[in-house]
Amino acid sequence: MNPLAPSVTDRLDQLHDQFNQAQPFRHLVIDQFFQTDYARQLQSEFPNFEERFALNEMGKLGGKAVRPDLPDLSETYAGLDAYIQSPEFLQTISRITGIPDLLYDPDYVGGGTHENVHGQGLSPHVDFNYLPKTQWHRRLNLIIYMNDEWKQEWGGCLDLHKNPWNHELDEVQTVLPLFNRCVIFETNEISWHGFERIELPESERHRSRRSIAIYLYTRERPAEETAPSHGTIYVPPGLPRGLQSGQTLAHEDYLELRRRFAQLKGQLKFLYERELETSRQIAEMSAAIDDARAAVGFPLQGKALREGPTRGYWPDGWAGPEVAIDYRLTAPARALHLDLWAPGSLADKQLISIELNGQRSSIEIPPGERARVELPLQLDAGQAIKLKLSCSQHFVPRDGGESSDARELSFRVVEASLV
Repeated sequence: MNPLAPSVTDRLDQLHDQFNQAQPFRHLVIDQFFQTDYARQLQSEFPNFEERFALNEMGKLGGKAVRPDLPDLSETYAGLDAYIQSPEFLQTISRITGIPDLLYDPDYVGGGTHENVHGQGLSPHVDFNYLPKTQWHRRLNLIIYMNDEWKQEWGGCLDLHKNPWNHELDEVQTVLPLFNRCVIFETNEISWHGFERIELPESERHRSRRSIAIYLYTRERPAEETAPSHGTIYVPPGLPRGLQSGQTLAHEDYLELRRRFAQLKGQLKFLYERELETSRQIAEMSAAIDDARAAVGFPLQGKALREGPTRGYWPDGWAGPEVAIDYRLTAPARALHLDLWAPGSLADKQLISIELNGQRSSIEIPPGERARVELPLQLDAGQAIKLKLSCSQHFVPRDGGESSDARELSFRVVEASLV
């Protein structure tokens, strides 16, 4: 059985037009998304709020419980999970949105069932843009609400923002989170969305804001819509609406200002800690790269073991303006052969000065050409080799181009061997 209501499947072209024409960004609101009996079954089996599922991004207990283990919740939810990943469903959503080759996330990262209780809000934000495990592009949010009754004055309505950074320019579309209502919207760098803090009357606090969140992805994305990888980005709340100069604050206004400042400070602390963690990871990766470079060393073949780090040489065969290598022989050697190549981007011949165990020589290589040099040795096993190469020219690959390679490069080592 297809759980979608016929009123959805019978008007896909009309829904496609509505999705494309919506403002402030492409989105669509569909009432009676699932067949009613099926939606009621999902509602009746919606999981209860548990604190262990309500830790926020900063690791603190919040008012939002998330269950990404959809297939384990009940037989009905397992069936929903099977349908979400079916070609039938994915092609239907592609037909509505015009986004081809949609992919389902079996881990429901950030998705699943969401339950928000009294006092919980969600600042305007754009979502993370790459699925961490696969690096797929996040393309769509699909949210189905499970609330029989909801009033706008209770807060918790989905707000779609044009520009939450500037309240004077911001335009907001508000959607009541009513039962079996589905909202589909494109996720990109302008899809700002959130909801005002839930403020239920005392008599209504048995309620909560319940929804099922499904996120869909693609392997590719148009270049003009692609941004560097980022996490979820929030715009912290500004001053309460209606607050004016000269106004005497009521106690409730004072408490609201305190809450907003505490939220802002908490978010800044989270970003600070995340930056520290990112810097630590970058430092560890840089150290690992340096270790790998040192481990690879100069490509000297036969009769010698490297002693200490190689300086000025990279594992891809490129050498910088100065190279220094120390080896110790494991067998007698009578000569060192070097096969070198000068890049064609050089303005003139590359002059390479060579110092081998204190003996100096040089070689000139025209741009774009290779040259071999044989350096005599009369050394026995156990003796040291100290080789230094210095060049007259170098270039930086990124100069005048789009490369991110900022190394100073002078020549490539094609081969190095002892005889």
